Amino acid sequence: MRASHVPLGRAVGSGQPVQVQLEALRKHAAIFAGSGSGKTVLIRRLVEECAMHGVSAIVLDPNNDLARLGDRWPERPQGWLDGDAGKAADYLAGTEVVVWTPRRAAGRPLSFQPLPDFAGVAGDPDEFAEAVESAVASIAPRVKVDARTKKADLGRAVLRKALEHYGRGGGSSLRGFVALLADLPDGVSELADAPRLAADLAQSLQAAMDNDPLFGGGGEPVDPGVLLTPSPGRRARVSVISFVGLPNDEQRQSFVSQLQMALFAWIRRNPAGDRPLGGLFVMDEAQTFAPGGGRVTACTHSTLALASQARKYGLGLVFATQAPKGLHNQIPGNAATQFFGLLNAPVHIEAAKEMARAKGGSTPDIARLSSGEFYVALEGSAFVKARAPMCLSHHPRVPLTTEEVLARAAR
Repeated sequence: MRASHVPLGRAVGSGQPVQVQLEALRKHAAIFAGSGSGKTVLIRRLVEECAMHGVSAIVLDPNNDLARLGDRWPERPQGWLDGDAGKAADYLAGTEVVVWTPRRAAGRPLSFQPLPDFAGVAGDPDEFAEAVESAVASIAPRVKVDARTKKADLGRAVLRKALEHYGRGGGSSLRGFVALLADLPDGVSELADAPRLAADLAQSLQAAMDNDPLFGGGGEPVDPGVLLTPSPGRRARVSVISFVGLPNDEQRQSFVSQLQMALFAWIRRNPAGDRPLGGLFVMDEAQTFAPGGGRVTACTHSTLALASQARKYGLGLVFATQAPKGLHNQIPGNAATQFFGLLNAPVHIEAAKEMARAKGGSTPDIARLSSGEFYVALEGSAFVKARAPMCLSHHPRVPLTTEEVLARAAR
C-alpha cells in the first residue's frame, strides 16, 4: 500500500522532501506561475502522482501541452529524482491516458446527450420518472422554459409529457424527439395549446442543436463516469480534453460549463466516501473560465460552484494560471494548497505577493525564481521554496500540433 501523500519535490537548501497529503487535495490546489516557470511540468507531475494512487483525472488542455501524459521519455531527462525511472514505468503501465477532442471527429469526439437511456429504465417507474426529470433539466434551459413564468410553466409541462411519451415508445435520439415535438401526436398533453407550444419547443431545440454542435451531436456522450473510470487492469484513467476543436474562448467556456455541471451531478451520486481522493479536475488557463474584475463567462457560475462544493464529495480541483490578477478572487480562497512560481509582469507579481500574504507567507524573489522552483503553501504550514521534479511522461519544449493531438485521440 502506497503512503497517502503526493511528493512535490525537495526544499531548496535543505533538500528535505516536500509533500502534500492526498486527502488535502480535496480542498483544491492553485498554481500561479508564468511562462518558463515549469508550471506545465508541475501540473503533469501532480496528475501522474495522483494516478499512481489510483486517482483518475479530467485534464483540460488549452495549449496542446498535456496530451503527452501517456508518452514515454526516449531517454532519462534531467530533473528526475532517485527512483523516478521506476516510477515512470509504473505510472505508464498502470495509467490509461485517453485524449478527447470535442467537435473533431478525426480524433475522439465528445457530445452532450440530454436524453438518457429510457429503454434501460422502462421497467422501473421510479427510475423512468427520474430519467424524464433529468432530461427536462437538461433541455429546459436550451428552449427557454426554465424560468418561473406562466408561459415557461406551460412549455415545461408539454416538454415533460412529450418526453414521457417519447421514452415509453423507445425513442433515444434528440433529432427524433424534435420530430415528435414538431408534429405532436394526439393525447400526449391535455393542454389546449399543446401542439403550438410543442412546435415552438421543436424550433428552439433545433436552433440549440444548430448553434452548438456539441449538443446532441456525434461522438461519445459526455459522462464523467466514463472519463474517470479506467479499463480493467488499469489503476487510473487520465482523460485529457483537448481544445483543438474549440478555437475560441466562448466555445471553450460553453463546453466547460456543461462538463462541470455534469461532473458536479456525477460526483454527488458517486462521492469518494472513505477514499482520500475520488478524482481530480485540472483547469489550465483558469482565468479564461473564472475571470476576475467583475467579468462573467458561461462557466463562471459552475466553476465557483465546483470550487465551493466539490470538496465534500471528494473531488479535488487544480487551478493553474499565468495571470493571478485575472483570476476570480474566490478561487485562491478555495484552494488550500498553493504554488507560486516565476512571474514577469509587475501586475501579476503584485497580485501573487498579495495572495501569499493572505496565506501568511511571502514570495520576495518570485520574479527571479528558476524554472521548476516554487513557493509551496500547504494548509497549516509555513511557506517552503521547493524544486519540483521533472514529470514522469515525455515533455519536450514544443507543444503538439493539431494533427498529433488528433492522432493520439484516434488511437
